[in-house]
Amino acid sequence: MKKFHILCLRSDRIGDMLVSTPVLHRLRVLYPDAVLDVIASPLGAVALEGNPDVDHVFVYDKKHLRCLFTLLPHLRERHDMVVSFNDRSRTLRILSFLARGDRKGALNKGRLAPWSGSESDGTHYSAVMLRELEAEFSLPHDEHPDISIRFSLPEEVEKAVRESFPPVPGLRRVGIFIGNIKKTGLRWPIEKFVELTRVLLEKNADLDVWIVAGESDVPLLEAYRDMEHPRLHRFIGKKSLQYTAAFLKTCDAFVTCTSSPQHLAGAMKVPTVSITYPWSETLWTPRGPLNFSAVSEVNDDVRDIPVRTVYETLNRTLQGTLSPWEEKV
Repeated sequence: MKKFHILCLRSDRIGDMLVSTPVLHRLRVLYPDAVLDVIASPLGAVALEGNPDVDHVFVYDKKHLRCLFTLLPHLRERHDMVVSFNDRSRTLRILSFLARGDRKGALNKGRLAPWSGSESDGTHYSAVMLRELEAEFSLPHDEHPDISIRFSLPEEVEKAVRESFPPVPGLRRVGIFIGNIKKTGLRWPIEKFVELTRVLLEKNADLDVWIVAGESDVPLLEAYRDMEHPRLHRFIGKKSLQYTAAFLKTCDAFVTCTSSPQHLAGAMKVPTVSITYPWSETLWTPRGPLNFSAVSEVNDDVRDIPVRTVYETLNRTLQGTLSPWEEKV
């Protein structure tokens, strides 16, 4: 007997795929025996590595036209359901058109089913997609919607990273992600990250501070060249996303102004400070009792947020255990 076959289409970045995992999980709950395949971008595929809700991940790299020909056999298989995650994406409209499916639909149309969760969660991007999925495909209403982001972390990777970066007894570890170097207004100034690091180390003798950067962000570390401290360290995420996730899991708190690390930390249940702006705070930031945001006064620009605001937001994340901020006289 042929199994029910679902094809999901999502062709953007790591963060977008991570916040889409609640939708994939909901489909798996509704169709536990189905074959659930995903066509993803190269970055999106990384975010699904080891995800137990997904059977197969096929990569579509729009920079290489031959990728489309490689995908055609998978697209032309008969699918019972084809779910495009973004109706406004030209790439996904093309892939959805080429896919054979008895029921095709797209999210990001603005059609929303009722929401049964908490009011604040209902506006989060993951929750919006769950509501759109119900409305678009007339699926059963979920009375207990779960917007938890899922990312697979093998035990052996977690163990290896903990052995390589063992927490120091008596010290709490704070990770500070300083990227994304490609963004300006959306990235907190590196000078403010340096000042935050200096204040954390000077005021709190029980903190171990780790500056976290991706490979492309390494030039930003030049700002720390003259800052030497026995409790200041660097972590470059260059082995794999799972390796970086395992490191984040060793942290007692994490500070970031970039969405992908936010979601990865959220998946690892790490208390997080999100340096963000108003609409992103509503739509993107991790939810949870130990996740707080330092929010700018304008959209699409976080550069105006003071160091003190981020420090005091981190203090809330660490349940008020940092030394009080004191202005210099």
